Amino acid sequence: MLEQLELEQADLVTMAHLDELVRAAEIGTATRTVATRLRERGWLLATGQRGVWEFAPAAVAGPHSRGGPTRLLRAVLAHAEISCGLTFQAAAWAVNLADRAPATVEVAAMDERAAARLPASLDVSVFMPRLPYVFAKGVPVLQPPSVLAHMAATPTRVRSWASALEWLPEIAAEATADDVVAELDGRPATVSVRMGYLLQGLRPDIASLIATPETKTWFGRRGKLLRHDNKWQIADTILPFDPRTLEPVS
Repeated sequence: MLEQLELEQADLVTMAHLDELVRAAEIGTATRTVATRLRERGWLLATGQRGVWEFAPAAVAGPHSRGGPTRLLRAVLAHAEISCGLTFQAAAWAVNLADRAPATVEVAAMDERAAARLPASLDVSVFMPRLPYVFAKGVPVLQPPSVLAHMAATPTRVRSWASALEWLPEIAAEATADDVVAELDGRPATVSVRMGYLLQGLRPDIASLIATPETKTWFGRRGKLLRHDNKWQIADTILPFDPRTLEPVS
């Protein structure tokens, strides 16, 4: 059975797949007992998801994880179908637009029901992208225009805007105007206005496609202003930088 897992170059192993291997090898021992023995011997590593393990092949010379930051999400998705994808810094890292993954992986669930099915150890928010997910690091990931729309829809969900400035220009550079327009289609006007405010320095070509408002929109929670943008009628209480001063990336 271990030989078969090695031949498959197995990554995540579910109880159902383990049961198939036990049956194929005509092993009389109960599958749960086999799983326990494999865990005790370091062949199966816990993922945080019940009934899903990471396989540690002989090539890694011991019970060492190869899974990286996405291991828990991959384990969850191996166990159940949940509509979600990496977002914010986690998404930028997954598609090689950020140097490092965040300490807590950020995941955008399609709706509240999907969010409730994800582990509390992930940083879960609710956001439904218009564009399809891409796959990277073994999991679904929001495309750059979708990440930008998520940032504009719920700016308080971004854990650190100071850190975001390290990868925001890269994300903005990858977004096409058509895809941003598609992402904004049907969303509240406040999301479009925040997008225009955020991208006016980095992507003036995209910002120019967004209609300027006549009423005030808050960027962050209502409170003490850091700045007010008269063009976009934005009351900004959260950004540690002025987006008007950022250098264009296209």
